[in-house]
Amino acid sequence: MALALETETRPLQIMHNHSGEDLPIGRVFRGQVVDGQDTELRVLFWIDKTHEDKIKQVDNGTIDQVSVGVLPKPMICSADGFDFFGPDADIEHLFTGTTPDGHTVGENGVYCKMVGLEAFFETSLVGQGGAQNARIVNSDQSHFSPHMKALAAKTTLDRLALTATATTEKPIMDIKELLAELRSTEKESMKVSIQNEQLKASNTALTAERDALKTQLEAANQDEPAVKTELAELKTKHQATEASLSAADEALRDICKRVLTAAGQVDAEVPAKLEDVVAKITETKINLVSGGRSKGAEGDLELSATPAVASFRTRR
Repeated sequence: MALALETETRPLQIMHNHSGEDLPIGRVFRGQVVDGQDTELRVLFWIDKTHEDKIKQVDNGTIDQVSVGVLPKPMICSADGFDFFGPDADIEHLFTGTTPDGHTVGENGVYCKMVGLEAFFETSLVGQGGAQNARIVNSDQSHFSPHMKALAAKTTLDRLALTATATTEKPIMDIKELLAELRSTEKESMKVSIQNEQLKASNTALTAERDALKTQLEAANQDEPAVKTELAELKTKHQATEASLSAADEALRDICKRVLTAAGQVDAEVPAKLEDVVAKITETKINLVSGGRSKGAEGDLELSATPAVASFRTRR
């Protein structure tokens, strides 16, 4: 709508009465999009001095609301996506504001998304506007630049309409400067709009990623009891295995001590490492056989080793 006003001014009417008999009482000549708590369109308009009564009513605050006559391209239902201007819509859908699925605009939070501008007909002074807070504000509440406020407040009607008039008066501002400022403002507005769309897309992607992580976390929480049970079972098996290994280690060291004793190495120490214990038993047994120990000694070895081995096997 702001860009449309840069192309051509729009009529200022009374109560949307723009039939052939009622000509406009003024013109809307400038629009600017303002981003704050809500995104809104601010416009500048003037009323022809032949309508002094309307000028006084606006100045006094008696008339302080406006409405616009516009036609969007598609008009989409927020609840089900039905296009009231689409090929499936008929006159009944438009007059009742109800979609084929039974959603009615203005009920249960249902509203219309007006996407794109097909036509901007006029702006009207009204007693009660259709849009919330569509009001006429004074210069203190205006969002326009000081140059534009000065232009609206001090110049004559012909300058507001930008007509070519010979004058000796010094203009308030250079027209080229004004147009450059207007174009710069529009470019910045478009840039902000593009950045806003990019942020919306980024936010949508981050929301999807967050939902996926949330789903994974919920699945992990559901598997947690089973994982804990499995860990407890593995811990029990590990403890049993450690107990068995400890018993085997103790038995093997006892066998080594007996073998050393049988070999006459009464004061010999049993090695600390288990592999050294096994090597010591094997080495001592070989020495006993090759050294020609008495039968009695070998018998003593067998008698002393057998109970320990039997004990070791029983514990396994």
